[in-house]
Amino acid sequence: MSQTKVLIIDDEKLLVKSTCMALKCYNFQVEGALDGGDGVNKAKDYMPDIILLDIMMPGMDGWETLQLIKNTQEIKEIPVIVFSAKEYSDGRSIAQENGAVDFIPKPFELDELVELLNKYVSN
Repeated sequence: MSQTKVLIIDDEKLLVKSTCMALKCYNFQVEGALDGGDGVNKAKDYMPDIILLDIMMPGMDGWETLQLIKNTQEIKEIPVIVFSAKEYSDGRSIAQENGAVDFIPKPFELDELVELLNKYVSN
């Protein structure tokens, strides 16, 4: 059984590093990107099974990044889970309307994140 490949796109370096380390303990293969442009390029090179995407980032925000992912032929089918510290009363529906499969608010419980990742990736 191969490891599920996760790409985390978030401008918070510490969050990316800690989440990568934690997910590796759950047998995920994880890469990180610190902005939307780098995230899209990494997605094309790394070809993850799923992408975890922050919304509030400088420059290209998460919604713009999501649109770019969904408009890029080779990566448009990769499921994207949006995560954000911003309060969204209907975060899941907003994320899904924009092309993501789901939404998880920050801070999140690691078990909840792992369950969500596994929900959208078939091993």
